[in-house]
Amino acid sequence: MTDAPARLAGLARPMQHAMNNLYMVLQANLEAVQATLPPEERNAVRLGRALQGAREMEALIRAYLRLGRPHEEGQVDSGKFLEAVRPVLALAVGKPLKVEVLATATIAPPRPEVDLALLDLTAGARGLPPGQPPLLRLDGSAIEVNWPAPEGALEALAELGLQASSQDGATRIVLG
Repeated sequence: MTDAPARLAGLARPMQHAMNNLYMVLQANLEAVQATLPPEERNAVRLGRALQGAREMEALIRAYLRLGRPHEEGQVDSGKFLEAVRPVLALAVGKPLKVEVLATATIAPPRPEVDLALLDLTAGARGLPPGQPPLLRLDGSAIEVNWPAPEGALEALAELGLQASSQDGATRIVLG
């Protein structure tokens, strides 16, 4: 009998493929109907909201399913990496997460391990004062957040071979 995590990891890639197919049909049909309506019409506005919701739902589910996929490494643009993991990070933060991209770079993060370690890092954002929104800034291969790393988060990132430090209430991680 196989263990559940291994079985779930084996389903992650086919599940993501199936979800992509379903979203493609949904979005294509919504876009086709929207194209037949005058932009100022109330139903066109409603369809626009539905399309935006479908896109956001697709990004969230794609990011979530990536967490269960088997280990993989490959080069990726840091901006594309951040956009892929952002939906689950924003959900885990529990508050609106502001993201700034100053520059991007080519990185090769071990995935899904880095995604999960960044998810652990988001727990620190819950301690921010009410008037201070969480901020994540990407500058090339470095991610900076405006909250301290929770206990164990820096060690988990270091175990993955990443440079990570936390000082003055902020945390910096170099992805590659």
